[in-house]
Amino acid sequence: MENSSYVTSFILLSFKDMGNAKHLYFVAALIAYLVILSFNLSLILIIIFEKSLHEPMYIFLCNLLISALIGATTFYIKLLFDLQTDIPVVSRSVCFTQIFFLYVYFGIEMTILTVMAYDRFIAINVPLLYCTIISSTKTAKLVFLAWLCPICCVSILISLSSSLQLCGNTINTVYCNNWEIVKLSCTDTSANNIYGSLAFSMFLLPTVFIFYSYIKILVLCWNRSRSYKSKAFQTCLPHLITFILFFCSTIFESTESRTHLKRTSDLVSTIASLEFVIVPPLLNPLIYGIILPEIRRRVIRIFSVKKRTLPDR
Repeated sequence: MENSSYVTSFILLSFKDMGNAKHLYFVAALIAYLVILSFNLSLILIIIFEKSLHEPMYIFLCNLLISALIGATTFYIKLLFDLQTDIPVVSRSVCFTQIFFLYVYFGIEMTILTVMAYDRFIAINVPLLYCTIISSTKTAKLVFLAWLCPICCVSILISLSSSLQLCGNTINTVYCNNWEIVKLSCTDTSANNIYGSLAFSMFLLPTVFIFYSYIKILVLCWNRSRSYKSKAFQTCLPHLITFILFFCSTIFESTESRTHLKRTSDLVSTIASLEFVIVPPLLNPLIYGIILPEIRRRVIRIFSVKKRTLPDR
Protein backbone atom coordinates (compact mmCIF):
# COMPACT_ATOMS: atom_id res chain seq x y z
CA MET A 1 0.00 0.00 0.00
CA GLU A 2 1.02 3.56 -0.63
CA ASN A 3 2.23 5.48 2.39
CA SER A 4 -0.15 8.21 3.53
CA SER A 5 2.54 10.89 3.39
CA TYR A 6 2.77 10.40 -0.41
CA VAL A 7 -0.96 10.51 -1.17
CA THR A 8 -1.16 13.96 -2.72
CA SER A 9 -3.38 12.98 -5.65
CA PHE A 10 -6.07 10.47 -6.60
CA ILE A 11 -6.65 8.37 -9.72
CA LEU A 12 -10.22 8.12 -11.04
CA LEU A 13 -10.42 4.53 -12.28
CA SER A 14 -13.91 4.72 -13.81
CA PHE A 15 -12.44 6.42 -16.88
CA LYS A 16 -9.96 3.65 -17.75
CA ASP A 17 -12.37 1.39 -19.71
CA MET A 18 -14.16 4.09 -21.70
CA GLY A 19 -11.81 3.88 -24.69
CA ASN A 20 -12.97 5.70 -27.83
CA ALA A 21 -16.40 6.20 -26.28
CA LYS A 22 -14.91 9.09 -24.30
CA HIS A 23 -15.55 11.42 -27.25
CA LEU A 24 -19.23 10.47 -27.25
CA TYR A 25 -19.45 10.92 -23.47
CA PHE A 26 -17.75 14.30 -23.79
CA VAL A 27 -20.33 15.53 -26.31
CA ALA A 28 -23.21 14.16 -24.21
CA ALA A 29 -21.83 15.75 -21.02
CA LEU A 30 -21.26 19.08 -22.77
CA ILE A 31 -24.81 19.15 -24.15
CA ALA A 32 -26.25 18.17 -20.76
CA TYR A 33 -24.31 20.92 -18.99
CA LEU A 34 -25.27 23.59 -21.54
CA VAL A 35 -28.95 22.60 -21.30
CA ILE A 36 -28.82 22.64 -17.48
CA LEU A 37 -27.04 26.00 -17.53
CA SER A 38 -29.50 27.61 -19.95
CA PHE A 39 -32.66 26.22 -18.30
CA ASN A 40 -31.71 27.11 -14.73
CA LEU A 41 -30.18 30.47 -15.58
CA SER A 42 -33.25 31.46 -17.62
CA LEU A 43 -35.61 30.81 -14.71
CA ILE A 44 -33.28 32.54 -12.25
CA LEU A 45 -33.20 35.68 -14.43
CA ILE A 46 -36.99 35.60 -14.88
CA ILE A 47 -37.49 35.48 -11.10
CA ILE A 48 -34.91 38.23 -10.51
CA PHE A 49 -36.23 40.69 -13.10
CA GLU A 50 -39.97 40.05 -12.68
CA LYS A 51 -40.99 42.07 -9.61
CA SER A 52 -44.29 40.21 -9.34
CA LEU A 53 -42.28 37.04 -8.64
CA HIS A 54 -40.47 38.55 -5.66
CA GLU A 55 -42.50 36.40 -3.30
CA PRO A 56 -41.25 33.79 -0.79
CA MET A 57 -42.11 30.76 -2.93
CA TYR A 58 -40.22 32.08 -5.96
CA ILE A 59 -37.31 33.33 -3.85
CA PHE A 60 -36.93 29.80 -2.45
CA LEU A 61 -37.19 28.40 -5.98
CA CYS A 62 -34.49 30.80 -7.18
CA ASN A 63 -32.14 29.52 -4.47
CA LEU A 64 -32.95 25.92 -5.42
CA LEU A 65 -31.96 26.67 -9.01
CA ILE A 66 -28.77 28.45 -7.92
CA SER A 67 -27.73 25.43 -5.85
CA ALA A 68 -28.38 23.21 -8.88
CA LEU A 69 -26.04 25.40 -10.94
CA ILE A 70 -23.36 25.07 -8.25
CA GLY A 71 -23.65 21.28 -8.23
CA ALA A 72 -23.79 20.96 -12.02
CA THR A 73 -20.86 23.32 -12.61
CA THR A 74 -18.74 21.60 -9.96
CA PHE A 75 -19.35 18.22 -11.55
CA TYR A 76 -19.51 18.87 -15.30
CA ILE A 77 -16.56 21.24 -15.68
CA LYS A 78 -14.20 18.70 -14.13
CA LEU A 79 -15.86 15.80 -15.96
CA LEU A 80 -15.33 17.51 -19.32
CA PHE A 81 -11.68 18.08 -18.46
CA ASP A 82 -11.18 14.48 -17.26
CA LEU A 83 -12.77 13.02 -20.41
CA GLN A 84 -9.88 14.48 -22.41
CA THR A 85 -7.27 12.42 -20.54
CA ASP A 86 -6.65 8.66 -20.47
CA ILE A 87 -6.80 8.13 -16.70
CA PRO A 88 -7.48 11.38 -14.82
CA VAL A 89 -5.29 12.22 -11.86
CA VAL A 90 -6.77 14.79 -9.48
CA SER A 91 -4.84 16.60 -6.78
CA ARG A 92 -5.86 16.19 -3.15
CA SER A 93 -6.95 19.83 -2.83
CA VAL A 94 -9.04 19.75 -6.02
CA CYS A 95 -10.65 16.47 -4.96
CA PHE A 96 -11.73 17.79 -1.57
CA THR A 97 -12.90 21.04 -3.18
CA GLN A 98 -15.16 19.07 -5.52
CA ILE A 99 -16.47 17.01 -2.60
CA PHE A 100 -17.19 20.21 -0.66
CA PHE A 101 -19.23 21.88 -3.41
CA LEU A 102 -21.08 18.71 -4.44
CA TYR A 103 -22.08 17.97 -0.87
CA VAL A 104 -23.02 21.61 -0.24
CA TYR A 105 -25.23 21.41 -3.34
CA PHE A 106 -26.86 18.27 -1.96
CA GLY A 107 -27.37 19.87 1.47
CA ILE A 108 -28.83 23.09 0.09
CA GLU A 109 -31.22 21.14 -2.13
CA MET A 110 -32.43 19.30 0.98
CA THR A 111 -32.81 22.41 3.16
CA ILE A 112 -34.46 24.50 0.45
CA LEU A 113 -36.93 21.71 -0.35
CA THR A 114 -37.72 21.54 3.37
CA VAL A 115 -38.28 25.30 3.51
CA MET A 116 -40.50 25.11 0.41
CA ALA A 117 -42.59 22.37 2.04
CA TYR A 118 -42.97 24.55 5.15
CA ASP A 119 -43.91 27.53 2.97
CA ARG A 120 -46.63 25.58 1.14
CA PHE A 121 -47.89 24.08 4.42
CA ILE A 122 -48.42 27.56 5.88
CA ALA A 123 -49.96 28.86 2.63
CA ILE A 124 -52.53 26.05 2.49
CA ASN A 125 -53.13 25.55 6.21
CA VAL A 126 -53.41 29.17 7.39
CA PRO A 127 -53.66 31.32 4.23
CA LEU A 128 -54.91 34.41 6.10
CA LEU A 129 -51.79 34.44 8.29
CA TYR A 130 -49.37 33.56 5.50
CA CYS A 131 -48.00 37.08 4.96
CA THR A 132 -47.56 37.51 8.70
CA ILE A 133 -45.78 34.20 9.26
CA ILE A 134 -43.72 34.12 6.04
CA SER A 135 -42.63 37.75 6.14
CA SER A 136 -39.76 39.16 4.08
CA THR A 137 -37.53 39.08 7.17
CA LYS A 138 -38.37 35.45 7.90
CA THR A 139 -37.86 34.57 4.24
CA ALA A 140 -34.35 36.05 4.37
CA LYS A 141 -33.58 34.17 7.59
CA LEU A 142 -34.82 30.87 6.15
CA VAL A 143 -32.70 31.30 3.02
CA PHE A 144 -29.66 32.23 5.12
CA LEU A 145 -30.06 29.16 7.34
CA ALA A 146 -30.73 26.95 4.31
CA TRP A 147 -27.26 27.87 3.02
CA LEU A 148 -25.42 28.15 6.34
CA CYS A 149 -26.33 24.73 7.77
CA PRO A 150 -25.08 22.66 4.80
CA ILE A 151 -21.90 24.73 4.50
CA CYS A 152 -21.08 24.20 8.19
CA CYS A 153 -21.97 20.48 8.12
CA VAL A 154 -19.94 19.80 4.98
CA SER A 155 -16.99 21.80 6.35
CA ILE A 156 -16.87 19.46 9.37
CA LEU A 157 -17.13 16.44 7.06
CA ILE A 158 -14.23 17.66 4.92
CA SER A 159 -12.17 18.41 8.02
CA LEU A 160 -12.63 14.84 9.29
CA SER A 161 -11.91 13.22 5.93
CA SER A 162 -8.91 15.37 5.03
CA SER A 163 -7.22 14.47 8.34
CA LEU A 164 -7.32 10.72 7.63
CA GLN A 165 -4.12 8.85 6.85
CA LEU A 166 -4.65 7.19 3.49
CA CYS A 167 -3.03 4.00 2.22
CA GLY A 168 -4.18 4.24 -1.37
CA ASN A 169 -5.08 6.77 -4.04
CA THR A 170 -7.55 5.07 -6.41
CA ILE A 171 -11.20 6.15 -6.57
CA ASN A 172 -13.74 3.96 -8.39
CA THR A 173 -16.01 6.77 -9.54
CA VAL A 174 -15.88 9.55 -12.15
CA TYR A 175 -15.89 12.22 -9.45
CA CYS A 176 -14.46 12.65 -5.96
CA ASN A 177 -16.66 11.00 -3.37
CA ASN A 178 -16.20 11.29 0.38
CA TRP A 179 -17.06 7.63 0.98
CA GLU A 180 -14.38 6.56 -1.52
CA ILE A 181 -11.82 8.65 0.38
CA VAL A 182 -12.82 7.17 3.75
CA LYS A 183 -12.45 3.63 2.34
CA LEU A 184 -8.81 4.41 1.54
CA SER A 185 -8.02 5.14 5.18
CA CYS A 186 -5.63 2.85 7.04
CA THR A 187 -6.45 4.42 10.41
CA ASP A 188 -9.52 4.44 12.63
CA THR A 189 -12.57 6.03 10.97
CA SER A 190 -14.91 5.91 13.98
CA ALA A 191 -15.32 9.70 14.05
CA ASN A 192 -16.20 9.71 10.34
CA ASN A 193 -18.71 6.89 10.80
CA ILE A 194 -20.38 8.58 13.79
CA TYR A 195 -20.60 11.90 11.97
CA GLY A 196 -21.89 10.09 8.88
CA SER A 197 -24.68 8.56 10.98
CA LEU A 198 -25.56 12.00 12.34
CA ALA A 199 -25.55 13.41 8.82
CA PHE A 200 -27.91 10.63 7.71
CA SER A 201 -30.23 11.54 10.59
CA MET A 202 -30.11 15.16 9.47
CA PHE A 203 -31.18 13.97 6.01
CA LEU A 204 -33.90 11.69 7.39
CA LEU A 205 -35.62 14.31 9.60
CA PRO A 206 -36.26 16.86 6.81
CA THR A 207 -37.45 13.98 4.60
CA VAL A 208 -40.03 12.96 7.21
CA PHE A 209 -41.10 16.61 7.63
CA ILE A 210 -41.52 17.08 3.88
CA PHE A 211 -43.64 13.95 3.50
CA TYR A 212 -45.70 14.96 6.56
CA SER A 213 -46.27 18.47 5.16
CA TYR A 214 -47.54 17.28 1.79
CA ILE A 215 -49.69 14.51 3.29
CA LYS A 216 -51.21 17.12 5.62
CA ILE A 217 -51.83 19.41 2.64
CA LEU A 218 -53.59 16.59 0.77
CA VAL A 219 -55.80 15.90 3.81
CA LEU A 220 -56.65 19.60 4.17
CA CYS A 221 -57.58 19.90 0.49
CA TRP A 222 -59.66 16.74 0.39
CA ASN A 223 -62.95 18.36 1.48
CA ARG A 224 -62.38 21.75 -0.15
CA SER A 225 -63.89 23.06 -3.36
CA ARG A 226 -62.63 21.92 -6.75
CA SER A 227 -61.10 25.32 -7.55
CA TYR A 228 -59.30 25.38 -4.20
CA LYS A 229 -57.94 21.87 -4.79
CA SER A 230 -56.80 22.82 -8.26
CA LYS A 231 -54.94 25.90 -7.05
CA ALA A 232 -53.34 24.04 -4.13
CA PHE A 233 -52.21 21.12 -6.27
CA GLN A 234 -50.92 23.47 -8.94
CA THR A 235 -48.52 25.12 -6.50
CA CYS A 236 -47.63 22.01 -4.48
CA LEU A 237 -47.26 19.47 -7.29
CA PRO A 238 -43.95 20.80 -8.70
CA HIS A 239 -42.43 20.91 -5.20
CA LEU A 240 -43.50 17.33 -4.54
CA ILE A 241 -42.24 16.06 -7.91
CA THR A 242 -38.93 17.86 -7.39
CA PHE A 243 -38.50 16.33 -3.95
CA ILE A 244 -39.32 12.81 -5.18
CA LEU A 245 -36.81 13.16 -8.03
CA PHE A 246 -34.14 14.43 -5.65
CA PHE A 247 -34.91 11.76 -3.05
CA CYS A 248 -34.78 8.89 -5.56
CA SER A 249 -31.59 10.24 -7.18
CA THR A 250 -29.92 10.50 -3.78
CA ILE A 251 -30.94 6.97 -2.80
CA PHE A 252 -29.59 5.59 -6.09
CA GLU A 253 -26.28 7.43 -5.67
CA SER A 254 -25.87 6.42 -2.04
CA THR A 255 -26.73 2.77 -2.72
CA GLU A 256 -24.42 2.53 -5.71
CA SER A 257 -21.44 4.21 -4.03
CA ARG A 258 -21.65 1.95 -0.97
CA THR A 259 -22.60 -1.40 -2.52
CA HIS A 260 -21.23 -1.46 -6.10
CA LEU A 261 -23.68 -4.14 -7.20
CA LYS A 262 -21.83 -6.77 -9.24
CA ARG A 263 -24.81 -7.60 -11.45
CA THR A 264 -24.88 -4.15 -12.99
CA SER A 265 -22.54 -3.07 -15.79
CA ASP A 266 -19.97 -0.35 -15.21
CA LEU A 267 -21.93 2.04 -17.45
CA VAL A 268 -25.20 1.44 -15.58
CA SER A 269 -23.42 1.80 -12.23
CA THR A 270 -21.80 5.06 -13.31
CA ILE A 271 -25.07 6.53 -14.59
CA ALA A 272 -26.89 5.46 -11.40
CA SER A 273 -24.25 7.17 -9.27
CA LEU A 274 -24.61 10.39 -11.27
CA GLU A 275 -28.39 10.77 -11.15
CA PHE A 276 -28.27 13.38 -8.38
CA VAL A 277 -26.25 15.75 -10.60
CA ILE A 278 -28.14 14.92 -13.80
CA VAL A 279 -31.84 14.50 -13.06
CA PRO A 280 -32.72 17.32 -10.58
CA PRO A 281 -30.73 20.13 -12.29
CA LEU A 282 -32.13 19.12 -15.69
CA LEU A 283 -35.78 18.49 -14.82
CA ASN A 284 -36.43 21.00 -12.02
CA PRO A 285 -36.59 24.10 -14.26
CA LEU A 286 -38.81 22.21 -16.73
CA ILE A 287 -41.18 21.09 -13.97
CA TYR A 288 -41.51 24.56 -12.46
CA GLY A 289 -41.62 26.28 -15.84
CA ILE A 290 -44.44 24.07 -17.08
CA ILE A 291 -46.59 23.59 -13.95
CA LEU A 292 -46.35 26.92 -12.09
CA PRO A 293 -48.74 29.28 -13.95
CA GLU A 294 -46.95 32.52 -13.02
CA ILE A 295 -43.62 31.34 -14.41
CA ARG A 296 -45.24 29.62 -17.39
CA ARG A 297 -47.02 32.83 -18.41
CA ARG A 298 -43.80 34.81 -18.27
CA VAL A 299 -41.88 32.23 -20.28
CA ILE A 300 -44.63 32.25 -22.93
CA ARG A 301 -44.65 36.06 -22.93
CA ILE A 302 -40.87 36.22 -23.42
CA PHE A 303 -41.02 33.84 -26.39
CA SER A 304 -44.01 35.72 -27.81
CA VAL A 305 -42.12 39.01 -27.67
CA LYS A 306 -39.09 37.43 -29.34
CA LYS A 307 -41.29 35.96 -32.06
CA ARG A 308 -42.92 39.33 -32.77
CA THR A 309 -39.55 41.09 -32.93
CA LEU A 310 -38.17 38.66 -35.54
CA PRO A 311 -38.14 40.27 -39.00
CA ASP A 312 -40.51 38.81 -41.60
CA ARG A 313 -38.84 37.15 -44.55
